[in-house]
Amino acid sequence: MAEIEPTLMEIVKEHAVGLTGELTRETEVADLGIDSFSVVEIIYEVEEKLGVEVPFNANENPFGDMKTVGDLIDALNKLIKT
Repeated sequence: MAEIEPTLMEIVKEHAVGLTGELTRETEVADLGIDSFSVVEIIYEVEEKLGVEVPFNANENPFGDMKTVGDLIDALNKLIKT
């Protein structure tokens, strides 16, 4: 299995149209300019590259209470360990 943090950072960076600086754990999700189609693509890539099933409901905010990229990484780590 690939390493979670660098893999997720790479995937997010590919879809972040609003990113103006370096992508870090502290980067705000709201600043990434990721639309709903990109969210689906990100989830697909995460599942494929990391071998984990990500629960997703298109009718809910896919980021929930996650505010930063670090929050996304932590949530993915938790998902993989369960």
